[in-house]
Amino acid sequence: MIKPETIGQSIEQYARKWLPGTEMAPGLGEYTQDKSDQQVSILSGRKDELGIVRSKEHKAIIESLLSIVPPQREAVSCRFLLQMLKMARVYSASPALISELEKRIGMVLEDANVIDILIPNCTYIDRGNLPNTQEERTMHDIEVVQRLLEYYSLFEQQQQQHRIGNSNVCKLIDNYLAELARDPNLSITKFQTLANSLSENARHCHDGLYRAIDTYLKTHPLLSEHDRRKLCKIMNCEKLSLDACVHAAQNDRLPLRTIVQVLFSEQVKMRSAMQEKEKAPSSDSDHDGNHLSTEREIKNLKTELESVKAQMAELQSDYSELQQEYEKISNKQKNVAGWGFGWMKIKNSFHTRVDGDEPAHLRPSRTSSRMSLRRRLSMT
Repeated sequence: MIKPETIGQSIEQYARKWLPGTEMAPGLGEYTQDKSDQQVSILSGRKDELGIVRSKEHKAIIESLLSIVPPQREAVSCRFLLQMLKMARVYSASPALISELEKRIGMVLEDANVIDILIPNCTYIDRGNLPNTQEERTMHDIEVVQRLLEYYSLFEQQQQQHRIGNSNVCKLIDNYLAELARDPNLSITKFQTLANSLSENARHCHDGLYRAIDTYLKTHPLLSEHDRRKLCKIMNCEKLSLDACVHAAQNDRLPLRTIVQVLFSEQVKMRSAMQEKEKAPSSDSDHDGNHLSTEREIKNLKTELESVKAQMAELQSDYSELQQEYEKISNKQKNVAGWGFGWMKIKNSFHTRVDGDEPAHLRPSRTSSRMSLRRRLSMT
């Protein structure tokens, strides 16, 4: 009996020989075939006009190869399955076959890497025109990866392994988010949906998620304060490492509330570390040698704790001042129309009063002017 691995190797070799673009250059969104006159450009949506016949042949080859892949997990690699998925989407293979392929990939998703799941967005290739919505303008197809993650979760639940907190999958999704964050057309909703695809307790460390959020903030510098707060809600500051906390505390791209949370988290960590140091038992043999070093460490921790408290108090003060300034500006904008109307009334009343209060000796007298005119006429 032929081993599944042998059949899988034969299928991979046949695909590399007869299918264009089975090997994809890292970081590129194009599938090309060396020494061939056919090229499919996924980013631009153009298909070479070499012939529809050849495209149909490639579609038939893809569907035939996928139909004979052994069901065993070890038959073919996860990378080969993902490459076949990309090719099947390009050549518009059977939707049912693509769905089965996605389920198959979900079973081995923990063996994938970031380059493999960067699936170009080809939803509008066959239309021959530019996309209309922001979701269609994204460089990569995020919905496919979401489905792969759902299939992975279902498979793990069926196997009663409950390994959705698998560190490989968590790192894979966080690294994928960091790559997606560089896309200027990626919306916050899409980013949040994919980040929340993992359960709340799946990530033991949020350093990778923080890196993805920071990359998104770099790519989208015009986000409002509300959007930045909304984006940072998916991150748990208590699960950040010390290095990530130090970087986040000095990151001016983060909202002020998140920075305060990071500082508070660090304060709690240092307090617990101090308590552990104080409660740690010391043996009689090395008590004299380590006592001074322990006191020195506790003193340093207390100094750092006081520094963090001062920084947090300063940030809270700055935050209160910013809120007051914002309220003042808002009130001024509301009252500017009323002030303008009141000023016009004061100005008009002032002119009326000046005209009415002019002294009598300064007003021109009509009677005196008539008398002077009569005198001049009589003299003539």
